[in-house]
Amino acid sequence: MLAFAAQYPDDVAGMVLVHATAPAPAAANQQTASRSAGSYNLMGRISALASTSARLGLGRLYGNTAFGSLPPRPGDEVRASLATADNLRSAIDEFVQGNASAEEAGALTGFADKPLIVLTAGIGSRADHITAQNQLATLSTNSAHRTIDKADHQALIADEQGAATTTQAILDVVSSVRSSQPLGK
Repeated sequence: MLAFAAQYPDDVAGMVLVHATAPAPAAANQQTASRSAGSYNLMGRISALASTSARLGLGRLYGNTAFGSLPPRPGDEVRASLATADNLRSAIDEFVQGNASAEEAGALTGFADKPLIVLTAGIGSRADHITAQNQLATLSTNSAHRTIDKADHQALIADEQGAATTTQAILDVVSSVRSSQPLGK
Protein backbone atom coordinates (compact mmCIF):
# COMPACT_ATOMS: atom_id res chain seq x y z
CA MET A 1 0.00 0.00 0.00
CA LEU A 2 2.79 2.40 0.86
CA ALA A 3 4.61 1.72 -2.42
CA PHE A 4 1.37 2.21 -4.38
CA ALA A 5 0.67 5.48 -2.56
CA ALA A 6 4.19 6.68 -3.40
CA GLN A 7 3.90 5.74 -7.07
CA TYR A 8 0.30 6.92 -7.58
CA PRO A 9 -0.31 9.70 -5.04
CA ASP A 10 -3.24 11.17 -6.97
CA ASP A 11 -5.05 7.81 -6.83
CA VAL A 12 -4.93 7.48 -3.04
CA ALA A 13 -7.27 9.66 -1.00
CA GLY A 14 -6.63 8.04 2.39
CA MET A 15 -5.20 4.92 3.92
CA VAL A 16 -5.58 2.46 6.80
CA LEU A 17 -2.47 0.44 7.62
CA VAL A 18 -3.35 -2.69 9.59
CA HIS A 19 -0.39 -3.87 11.68
CA ALA A 20 1.83 -2.93 8.73
CA THR A 21 5.46 -3.71 8.23
CA ALA A 22 7.28 -0.42 8.41
CA PRO A 23 9.53 0.68 5.56
CA ALA A 24 13.14 -0.32 5.98
CA PRO A 25 15.70 2.51 6.19
CA ALA A 26 17.99 2.68 3.15
CA ALA A 27 21.08 1.72 5.20
CA ALA A 28 19.33 -1.37 6.55
CA ASN A 29 18.33 -2.39 3.02
CA GLN A 30 21.95 -2.35 1.86
CA GLN A 31 23.05 -4.41 4.86
CA THR A 32 20.30 -7.02 4.52
CA ALA A 33 20.43 -7.31 0.70
CA SER A 34 23.47 -9.61 0.67
CA ARG A 35 22.08 -11.75 3.50
CA SER A 36 18.66 -12.12 1.92
CA ALA A 37 19.91 -12.84 -1.61
CA GLY A 38 21.08 -16.34 -0.70
CA SER A 39 17.95 -17.12 1.23
CA TYR A 40 15.67 -16.18 -1.68
CA ASN A 41 16.49 -19.34 -3.66
CA LEU A 42 15.80 -21.57 -0.67
CA MET A 43 12.62 -19.72 0.29
CA GLY A 44 11.49 -19.68 -3.35
CA ARG A 45 11.85 -23.45 -3.48
CA ILE A 46 10.01 -23.86 -0.17
CA SER A 47 7.29 -21.53 -1.45
CA ALA A 48 6.84 -23.58 -4.64
CA LEU A 49 6.78 -26.83 -2.65
CA ALA A 50 4.26 -25.47 -0.15
CA SER A 51 2.07 -24.11 -2.92
CA THR A 52 2.10 -27.49 -4.67
CA SER A 53 1.39 -29.23 -1.35
CA ALA A 54 -1.50 -26.85 -0.73
CA ARG A 55 -3.23 -28.19 -3.81
CA LEU A 56 -3.11 -31.58 -2.09
CA GLY A 57 -4.77 -30.31 1.10
CA LEU A 58 -2.10 -28.49 3.11
CA GLY A 59 -4.06 -25.26 2.61
CA ARG A 60 -7.05 -26.70 4.46
CA LEU A 61 -4.86 -27.41 7.48
CA TYR A 62 -3.48 -23.88 7.31
CA GLY A 63 -6.99 -22.41 6.94
CA ASN A 64 -8.24 -24.30 9.97
CA THR A 65 -5.68 -22.48 12.14
CA ALA A 66 -7.65 -19.26 11.62
CA PHE A 67 -9.68 -19.38 14.77
CA GLY A 68 -11.43 -16.25 15.77
CA SER A 69 -14.65 -14.97 17.22
CA LEU A 70 -16.24 -13.94 13.95
CA PRO A 71 -19.86 -14.97 13.50
CA PRO A 72 -20.28 -18.33 11.71
CA ARG A 73 -20.77 -17.10 8.14
CA PRO A 74 -17.87 -14.61 7.95
CA GLY A 75 -15.71 -17.00 9.99
CA ASP A 76 -16.36 -19.76 7.47
CA GLU A 77 -15.59 -17.35 4.63
CA VAL A 78 -12.26 -16.38 6.20
CA ARG A 79 -11.33 -20.03 6.80
CA ALA A 80 -12.31 -20.96 3.23
CA SER A 81 -10.24 -18.11 1.83
CA LEU A 82 -7.23 -19.02 3.97
CA ALA A 83 -7.47 -22.67 2.93
CA THR A 84 -6.73 -21.99 -0.74
CA ALA A 85 -3.42 -22.84 -2.35
CA ASP A 86 -3.21 -19.29 -3.68
CA ASN A 87 -3.50 -17.82 -0.17
CA LEU A 88 -0.79 -20.09 1.21
CA ARG A 89 1.48 -19.23 -1.72
CA SER A 90 0.74 -15.52 -1.18
CA ALA A 91 1.62 -15.75 2.53
CA ILE A 92 4.91 -17.46 1.74
CA ASP A 93 5.69 -14.99 -1.05
CA GLU A 94 4.99 -12.12 1.35
CA PHE A 95 7.62 -13.56 3.70
CA VAL A 96 10.09 -14.22 0.87
CA GLN A 97 9.71 -10.72 -0.55
CA GLY A 98 9.65 -8.98 2.84
CA ASN A 99 12.95 -7.11 2.47
CA ALA A 100 12.17 -5.93 -1.06
CA SER A 101 8.67 -4.87 -0.02
CA ALA A 102 9.99 -2.90 2.94
CA GLU A 103 12.44 -1.15 0.63
CA GLU A 104 9.67 -0.27 -1.87
CA ALA A 105 7.48 1.01 0.97
CA GLY A 106 10.25 3.43 1.87
CA ALA A 107 9.49 5.35 -1.33
CA LEU A 108 6.58 7.03 0.47
CA THR A 109 8.18 9.78 2.49
CA GLY A 110 5.06 11.86 3.07
CA PHE A 111 1.29 11.61 2.75
CA ALA A 112 0.57 15.34 3.15
CA ASP A 113 -2.72 15.91 5.00
CA LYS A 114 -4.53 12.87 3.61
CA PRO A 115 -6.26 10.79 6.29
CA LEU A 116 -4.09 7.96 7.58
CA ILE A 117 -4.87 5.53 10.38
CA VAL A 118 -2.24 3.09 11.59
CA LEU A 119 -3.67 0.12 13.53
CA THR A 120 -1.30 -1.89 15.69
CA ALA A 121 -1.96 -5.12 17.53
CA GLY A 122 -1.21 -4.69 21.22
CA ILE A 123 -0.46 -8.38 21.76
CA GLY A 124 2.87 -9.58 20.39
CA SER A 125 4.14 -6.16 19.29
CA ARG A 126 7.68 -5.45 20.39
CA ALA A 127 8.66 -1.94 21.47
CA ASP A 128 10.61 -1.34 18.23
CA HIS A 129 7.52 -2.31 16.21
CA ILE A 130 5.37 0.16 18.16
CA THR A 131 8.00 2.84 17.52
CA ALA A 132 7.94 2.03 13.80
CA GLN A 133 4.13 2.22 13.79
CA ASN A 134 4.32 5.63 15.49
CA GLN A 135 6.74 6.72 12.76
CA LEU A 136 4.34 5.52 10.04
CA ALA A 137 1.63 7.74 11.51
CA THR A 138 3.88 10.78 11.01
CA LEU A 139 3.65 10.38 7.22
CA SER A 140 0.49 12.50 7.33
CA THR A 141 -0.45 15.58 9.29
CA ASN A 142 -3.98 14.10 9.45
CA SER A 143 -3.31 10.78 11.14
CA ALA A 144 -4.07 8.59 14.10
CA HIS A 145 -2.19 5.63 15.53
CA ARG A 146 -4.49 3.25 17.34
CA THR A 147 -3.12 0.32 19.32
CA ILE A 148 -5.67 -2.44 19.86
CA ASP A 149 -4.63 -3.76 23.26
CA LYS A 150 -6.49 -7.09 23.29
CA ALA A 151 -5.66 -8.12 19.69
CA ASP A 152 -2.77 -9.88 18.03
CA HIS A 153 -1.91 -9.54 14.33
CA GLN A 154 -4.49 -12.03 13.09
CA ALA A 155 -7.24 -10.87 15.46
CA LEU A 156 -7.38 -7.53 13.68
CA ILE A 157 -9.32 -9.33 10.93
CA ALA A 158 -10.25 -12.77 12.30
CA ASP A 159 -11.75 -11.70 15.63
CA GLU A 160 -15.14 -9.98 15.79
CA GLN A 161 -13.92 -7.11 17.97
CA GLY A 162 -10.67 -6.70 16.01
CA ALA A 163 -12.50 -6.80 12.68
CA ALA A 164 -14.99 -4.22 13.98
CA THR A 165 -12.11 -1.94 15.01
CA THR A 166 -10.46 -2.35 11.60
CA THR A 167 -13.76 -1.68 9.84
CA GLN A 168 -14.33 1.44 11.96
CA ALA A 169 -10.88 2.75 11.00
CA ILE A 170 -11.75 2.31 7.32
CA LEU A 171 -15.08 4.08 7.84
CA ASP A 172 -13.30 6.91 9.70
CA VAL A 173 -10.91 7.46 6.80
CA VAL A 174 -13.72 7.36 4.23
CA SER A 175 -15.71 9.85 6.31
CA SER A 176 -12.72 12.16 6.60
CA VAL A 177 -12.12 12.04 2.84
CA ARG A 178 -15.79 12.69 2.01
CA SER A 179 -16.26 15.50 4.51
CA SER A 180 -12.81 17.08 4.10
CA GLN A 181 -12.64 17.11 7.92
CA PRO A 182 -9.65 15.92 9.95
CA LEU A 183 -9.72 12.51 11.55
CA GLY A 184 -10.89 12.18 15.11
CA LYS A 185 -8.13 10.63 17.17
